[in-house]
Amino acid sequence: MDTKAVAALDAAAARRRVADLDVLRAVAVANAAKITQRVIHEHIGISQPTIHRMLRTVLENPALLDQTPTEVIDRRTAGQISDTEMMQVLLDWPFTFGGVPVSGGVSADAYEAGSWDEIERAYYRGLLTDDEIGRLMERNRGALEKAARSA
Repeated sequence: MDTKAVAALDAAAARRRVADLDVLRAVAVANAAKITQRVIHEHIGISQPTIHRMLRTVLENPALLDQTPTEVIDRRTAGQISDTEMMQVLLDWPFTFGGVPVSGGVSADAYEAGSWDEIERAYYRGLLTDDEIGRLMERNRGALEKAARSA
């Protein structure tokens, strides 16, 4: 497989995801500043119904505007931040670890993902190197061991 072509695909996809997040955040900020959807449409070129759906989605789930490990990795993949900048952010990240929720002593049949799952996904997709995942695992060793014991 042509690794350069695959890397170009990864970078293009990352740029698109990051741009979508940037647009979502800009629309949310404009809305909070009482800028009408018509004016937002005129400046950003997205239809007013789409802007309305974006704002409704953010209203229902404001966490969509929060930075995630995936976004940080995407920004590096897109060439917007350096390897060092990405690692500085990720090494200080307050990771959560997924698990199966228990209610009334009974385990649910669903897995609730944590932010560490984003790191694993990025690694398996080739977006983090062995060295990078190793450094992250070392930094989070205690929390990873605790999560493994509770699984």
